[in-house]
Amino acid sequence: MPPRLVSDSDLIDRLTGLFRDRGFDAASLTDIAAATGLQKSSLYHRFPGGKQQMAAEVAAAVGQQFGDHLLAPLAGHGPPRSRVEAVARNLRAFYAGGRRACILDALSIGSPGPDSAAALRDAAAALIEAFAAVAAEAGAGKAGSLERAQDAIASLEGALVLARVSGDTGAFERALRRLPDVLLTS
Repeated sequence: MPPRLVSDSDLIDRLTGLFRDRGFDAASLTDIAAATGLQKSSLYHRFPGGKQQMAAEVAAAVGQQFGDHLLAPLAGHGPPRSRVEAVARNLRAFYAGGRRACILDALSIGSPGPDSAAALRDAAAALIEAFAAVAAEAGAGKAGSLERAQDAIASLEGALVLARVSGDTGAFERALRRLPDVLLTS
């Protein structure tokens, strides 16, 4: 078998960028072929489940990236505030200072299929769980930890949507600066 011209990780990165920019429904197979550099037949060979499989793999990969890299400082050592500040720096880089749309948001609109929905749910649950754990460590009870985690995510996601529609990333920067206080202060 000849080597793949596009590695699996590069392919997922390219699909992530396309879905992030266009959303699931608006990304046509022609757009996908252009973004990946693959012929439509090669795309169907690699993704027999079609565009829905592509979306599911993108959602799962982003969820994995969040767990393995972006949120990793929360499980590390040091004061909770320092760890949350490290996550804020990671999120700033991942979202290009608020100029990149959230792929979880972009894939939640339209009909990307049940596998994508499950992967998106898993990614959101992992984010909530990681934020709630550090809030609990800081002294919030179980209900308070969940509320703080949800509030932090709602602030970040809302700021990303606002940045996408307005072009102003200020709300995202403020949400990142407030992240330690939202999670850690009672």
